Amino acid sequence: MALPPTLALSGEQPALKRPTLNDIARDLGISRATVSNAFNRPELVAAPLLERILAHSSAVGYYGPDPMARALRRKDLHEVAVIFHHDLRYALNDSQSVQFLRGVASALDKRHLALQLIPKMGRRSFMPAAFQTTADAIIVHAEITQELKPQVKAIRKPLVLVDTFVDGVSSISIADELGAFEAMQHVLSHRPDHIMGVCLPVGEDEWNRIFNDPEGFHSGIVGGARLSGYLRALLAADYPLEQVTWLEISDSEPENAATDVMRALKPLKHPNRVGMVCMSDRIALAVMQALKNHGMPLPLSLVGFDGIPEAESAGLTTMHQDSYRKGEEAVRSVLDGAGSIMLPVKLIKRNT
Repeated sequence: MALPPTLALSGEQPALKRPTLNDIARDLGISRATVSNAFNRPELVAAPLLERILAHSSAVGYYGPDPMARALRRKDLHEVAVIFHHDLRYALNDSQSVQFLRGVASALDKRHLALQLIPKMGRRSFMPAAFQTTADAIIVHAEITQELKPQVKAIRKPLVLVDTFVDGVSSISIADELGAFEAMQHVLSHRPDHIMGVCLPVGEDEWNRIFNDPEGFHSGIVGGARLSGYLRALLAADYPLEQVTWLEISDSEPENAATDVMRALKPLKHPNRVGMVCMSDRIALAVMQALKNHGMPLPLSLVGFDGIPEAESAGLTTMHQDSYRKGEEAVRSVLDGAGSIMLPVKLIKRNT
């Protein structure tokens, strides 16, 4: 398609006008109210139309009503929003999540600021709608998919990511890949006949990238980074990959992993000679309980990840992260411009 004359003849790119809600409504031949609902009350818009609106908006660089303008209309706003990757039940019951939110709350209390918690409620349009928060700053503790990255970069208020990455945006993370590498090394030191890796969701595309380029590709999601660490340790030890079983389970109900693990152990001749790494302590603890219920011995070595209090009482070997400090650092980064930080992890050896 030919360039407009003003662009074709000019050597200097003119400033681009930011698309408006009215522009989107005009482009699609629908009402302004319908476009507004797509971003503010998506449950009122039929799914096919909602998808059409969001796709066109993203294509032209419109990511919803200006949240900063909303904030300016309400002078009393002094709050930070946390966009969270699961629902409220998970956020308030998962030990690691609770510690993270406690760290955020403690840092905000010291600054006399309020917390706005935005949980994932199962809507497909959850993230675009969440980005329209009227809070003064945003902490995103949720995975940012490829199609969401332009929207993240377009947000015009202080923002920090947690456990996910977008080029040019500050992030707070932990050494997931290194921690997983050390966890697998610990399991390998027990010389298991078979290894089982119980993983958080990674996705087929990410999985293929990791296995096709284990040394060069570095995943931007927690499950992918930990999978990379496990795989790199196996390759470094020349452990036969055909003697490794990988299981991918839901992260919303990690305790359900026990059923899949028990099924995978059955065909093995010597299940007590298995080494096992789990991408969360909740998964590992569920496996321990299931084995106990079936009168089966624990794996030769079992290592969890996160270092939640329940792991200590169960004697679980785990890779510990400081989730409380992660919450504190997220607030410091988003409000003070402290930039990105990767927090260390530590192997805590116990009975498994």
